[in-house]
Amino acid sequence: MPSAHYTAPQQQAATVSRAAAGGLGTMSNWSPRRLSWREEGNQREKVALRATDIACNDAHGASIVDSIVINSVGTGLWPRSTPNHKRLGISEEQAAELAEAMEWEFEQFSREADARGVTDFYGLQTQNVWSMLVKGEFINLPLMLRNPGRRYSLALQIVDPARLRTPGVYTSAADVRDGIRLGTTGQPLSYFLADPENGLLVPGLDLSQFQEVPPRRGHRPTVMHGFVPKEPEQVRGVPIFAPVMKLFRDKGDYLDFELVAAIVAANFPVWIEKSNPYDAHTLPGVRSISTGQDETTHYRELSPGQVHYGNPGEKPYFPSPNRPSGNLPAFLETVLRAIGAGGGGMPYEITAKDFSKTNYSSARAALEEAWRVFGFTQDWLIKAFCQPVYEMVFEEAWLRGRVKLPQGIDFYTFRAELCAADWTVPARTSLDPVKEMVAHVMGKQNNVATDADFCAKRGKDYEDVYRQRKRERQQAKDMELPETAVTTVKKKPEQPDDPQKQEGEQ
Repeated sequence: MPSAHYTAPQQQAATVSRAAAGGLGTMSNWSPRRLSWREEGNQREKVALRATDIACNDAHGASIVDSIVINSVGTGLWPRSTPNHKRLGISEEQAAELAEAMEWEFEQFSREADARGVTDFYGLQTQNVWSMLVKGEFINLPLMLRNPGRRYSLALQIVDPARLRTPGVYTSAADVRDGIRLGTTGQPLSYFLADPENGLLVPGLDLSQFQEVPPRRGHRPTVMHGFVPKEPEQVRGVPIFAPVMKLFRDKGDYLDFELVAAIVAANFPVWIEKSNPYDAHTLPGVRSISTGQDETTHYRELSPGQVHYGNPGEKPYFPSPNRPSGNLPAFLETVLRAIGAGGGGMPYEITAKDFSKTNYSSARAALEEAWRVFGFTQDWLIKAFCQPVYEMVFEEAWLRGRVKLPQGIDFYTFRAELCAADWTVPARTSLDPVKEMVAHVMGKQNNVATDADFCAKRGKDYEDVYRQRKRERQQAKDMELPETAVTTVKKKPEQPDDPQKQEGEQ
């Protein structure tokens, strides 16, 4: 058979032009560019400062941040120790005893977790999430304190991310980027933390005013730098408000102008012309202001308006009180929807704390969307902060002899199996507890739901619930109280939402 002959295709560009790269019309002045490493750091720092201002001084910005922090952290995420007894080769009873001992020791540590002594481990979680949202990242330094009276030496020092910056001598160094010395694969080799004597964090600080800290010593972290990387080769975090920064600014200015206009209209000043202006200053409460060229303006303040006494030839003027604008509510709602969606992924109802226009279905959909964000934040916090701290506490508890390991088990060999833990998160908002309870019972009946998951969503440990229920049932039996009946729930199929009923609910 004759061999086939193939001709390599000629290399050429695509023949179809993309409108996205066009330079005509509205696209003519749209030419984004890549930033240098130095520009990237300068812009990130400015964005972080502006985001901090929004979180502290803008009502809706504070609402978004507080909503994410409160619902993601609440009173704190705490561990439920779950040693892998199969891989450890121990019984479930031994694993349960080990878990109970470790949970007790971690709770003792949590009270003295803050190196400053201002808050506890759960308060540090709140600060770290707030810092990540507003400043784009958090930085913690695990320290070993020798203060008398401490049960554990481990303590965590929170550091303002603004301290992480490039020393002046390294501004042109290829391996130092935005305060971090990087390795050949982009991994952090060390962090430059500024510690100026006067406390002023300005560009170009001398190297003597920095501490260069490695990210790890052995298996233990020495710098806990947490952020959510979204771009390739990203080394620092970006605040959640970065995409909607201009919208926040314009919204704030617009509301300020509307408020000032409404105040001016509410004052309702009135001009009264006098045939002899010199008689005006003799009236009670009249004040005079010289306007130059031997002319004087007389006025009297009333509550809430003003009465101005004009000169001959001046006509009265009555400002029209047409503020705020009739389009303000609809316009503001549109802006807040965009701000919530782009600045944290929050629905309008959470951003504005306004559920007046929602029924059960839409409110549930909004909360489910918000809980996706809260759940993502919780998972990120556990991996970036909670679990590493738990492992360091476990290690120190073992070294101090407060947690006894089963015979033949070495901590460093089985660290992952020993330090396994599930983290209990704050309870979710419940719009209809009856429906959710029915769904849980039906899920258990069909072996697709567990009490552990149900309790975890409500910020509880199912083992604690079981123990409490056992005590309650025993006490009820001792007091000869009627036992609560256990029934099987049968639920009729849900009927589609009636549009007329939904309108009535709104």
